[in-house]
Formats: sequence, C-alpha cells, structure tokens
Amino acid sequence: MSVNPDLFIHESDRTALNALKAIPGFTPLLKGFMKIWNEKQFKLMNMSTLVRISEKQMPEYYDMLKPICKRLGIKVPELFMTTDPYPNAYTSGENDPFIVMTTGLVASLPHELIPSVLAHECGHIACHHVLYSTMGRMILGGSAGLFGLSPMITAPLQMAFYYWMRCSEFSADRAAAVCGGSSKSVVEVCMRLAGCEKDSPVQANPEAFLEQAREYRDLVSGSAFNKTLEFMMFSTRRHPLNAVRAYECNEWCKSNEFKSIVQYLDEEENGNSVHGSVPINENINTYIKKDAVETANALKASGFTNVAIVRSTEQRSGMPVNGIISITANGKTDIKKGEWLPADTAWLIMAYMPLSADEEKAAHPGEACVPYSSVGYSGRDYRVVIDELRALGFTNISVSEQPDIKVKFLIREYSIAHISIDHTDRFDKNTWFKLSAPVSIRYHVMAQG
Repeated sequence: MSVNPDLFIHESDRTALNALKAIPGFTPLLKGFMKIWNEKQFKLMNMSTLVRISEKQMPEYYDMLKPICKRLGIKVPELFMTTDPYPNAYTSGENDPFIVMTTGLVASLPHELIPSVLAHECGHIACHHVLYSTMGRMILGGSAGLFGLSPMITAPLQMAFYYWMRCSEFSADRAAAVCGGSSKSVVEVCMRLAGCEKDSPVQANPEAFLEQAREYRDLVSGSAFNKTLEFMMFSTRRHPLNAVRAYECNEWCKSNEFKSIVQYLDEEENGNSVHGSVPINENINTYIKKDAVETANALKASGFTNVAIVRSTEQRSGMPVNGIISITANGKTDIKKGEWLPADTAWLIMAYMPLSADEEKAAHPGEACVPYSSVGYSGRDYRVVIDELRALGFTNISVSEQPDIKVKFLIREYSIAHISIDHTDRFDKNTWFKLSAPVSIRYHVMAQG
C-alpha cells in the first residue's frame, strides 16, 4: 500500500546526509560505532525501566500505530512510555526500531494530536533515519567517551550531524502529513510544543502561528547578517525551530506532489487498485539493460495499466537477453524519479530477445547453422568434422590431402588444415549456410622427408 519514502524525503535531508557521509572520518566513526552498538541493550533497558504500550497496556495509543504503519509500509514498532515532564518522543534502534513517548508529551498535547507525533516518529523509520539518528544522539549527547569514540569525533562531523538531524525532522513531518492527509495536525503540534499546551486557558490560532513563521522566514532570508545570526544561534540544535517546521510542512502540503501521494494512498486504503496517477521510483534511463519482463511487471504492480514490450532480435554489444534497449512513457525519455504520471500512460519497452532455436531454423529454410568458426574447425580431426557436417544436412562435401614434412607433434595427422563453406574460408560460429553449399576440406598427412 505504501509509496517509496524517497517521494516525501525533504531535499535538505537528502543533501545533508550525503554531505555527512562525505566528511573525512565519517566512515571510520560509523565502523567504530557498529562495533560497540548493541540493540539488545536498549531492549533490556526499555523492558526494565519503561512502560511498554500494547494491546493490553494503554491500547488507545497502540491502536494509533497500526493504520500509520500500514500507510507508511513499515512493521509496527514497539512503543514505550517514560516519566518525563518534558514533551518529547524519539525513535531508536536499527533492525527493530522502537518509539518512546514521554508523559510530558501526553500531558501537553490534545489526544487527537498524538497520532501525528507517532506518524512523525514512524516517518523516521520509513525514511531509514534511525541508525544514523541513534548514532547522532549518542555522539552529540556526550556518550561517545564511554565507548572510546571521542578521538574520532571532529568539529566538522559534529556540525554535520547536528545539521542533518535538523533536516531529517522535515522529512518526518512530511510523513506525518501524508498519514494525516494535510499539514493541519503537524502545524498544530509544532504550535503547541512552542507554547500552547492543551490546558492553556487561551485559544490557539494555527493561522497566526503560520503567519509568524512566514515573517520569520522573510526576516532571515532578507538579511545576510540575520542568516549568519540564525546559524550561530541554532547550529547545535538537533531539532529545527517549531515555526520553521510548521512553515516547511505547510508549504509542501500545497504541492501537487503531496496531493498525489495522499490520493494514491487513499485509493489503496479504499481497496481501489486503479489509480489516477502513479509515482515513478527511478529515473527512466536507469531501466536500460534491466530485465524487460520484470520491469513491465513492476510498472503494472505500481498501478500503470498500459505497458507493452516490443521485441528486438538484433544483438547489441553488452546487452543481456531480455535486456531493455529503450523505454518511453508517452513517447518521453526524460522522466525523472518522483514524477507522477497518469495511470494510463503508454509505456513502450524495447527489449533484446533473440530468436529461439526453432525460430532460427524456421527463418532459414534449407539451411544449417555451423557450431564452429573456420578457426574452430582448424586442427580438428577431419573425419569427425565430416560426420558432424553430414549430421547437420550438408551434402556437397569434398576432401583433399595436404602433405606436410614436419615434426609430428607440431602437426597432427588427419587434422584440418583448411576449410571453406560456400567458397567462404573465414566465417564465424553460428553462421547459416545452405545445405547444398559446397564444403571443401584439406587435411594434414605426413610425408616422408
């Protein structure tokens, strides 16, 4: 039911993660972290000190997870509650990620906004953030020294981790909006975390909060000094500013991309396998040389209804059997990953599919295909070759001797010195010749010297 998370990952998230991985020292740090990382220790800690939420314990929260995970296409993670007055939720783990909510979060937010927070955390799982974010929290939280990783942590790595962790929140907010169908809940969560708790006696106004966010954006973008000041003030924060998060998510939810994702998932949820539009998960040129049948089936499975394969029997260098030679969508070859196309888009796949043995034979009536080249026949026993050619159906075979005065271990007696078929003395294997074509063979015989 889910869509590829690449469709809603924020551009700055992708860019920041690539930049983090490119920093010298990141790979050794990751390897060092993986040596000491033990997911079981978190399992033991959670089970011994936190309250696990399940169908038997606080089931109203556990039941919120199921439709979220189904929509995002992930396994339902374990959910825990911890006593902490600070409103927060976080996700950790790797193979079996888990979510922890604080009592302060439940106390601060209206009950109907908790699914948005859970969808945000599940968004981190869907976007494959969890390993790096767990690593980042340990490193930036001062735990690196406990595991002997401190010498590997440089200032550029710290700054890059902080920046990526802030950017990853934008993607998780988008996931929450995808689950909720709009930015409304995400904006309100940000507003209430900023300063409007659920028991506040005053009425909160999300539109006024968004207006505040727009003013902030204009203030920062309109001045290089303000931009520098923003960086100096917030460069060591793991989360972006609440108003900025609300603004970013709200703006994206106005896009056709967001509307297409929500419509697609709503159609899936309602059991409708026929979609108005379907996302492209790869740049179209990456399909070249891939298996045509598998690609066609994948396009059909994603919702496209008009996929055709055209066969080409012309052999091309480096092209595997069933490999895609060219592919177009409504005649276009410049389709990019993440684009949405109508479900009835005409996909035309040209694939290399050589003729079968029966098809080859039918295409060459009265002919035979030689299994060796002229060089391949050279040096073989002429009597064996004659039997093979007669078995193929050749009827016009002439043989002559070629006396040689040479050392016998260099030239084998009765081996072929020269062969020609249809007056052609250089031919490749699998060449077709008429069965009546003249075959001329000369073979070595040893003369006395």
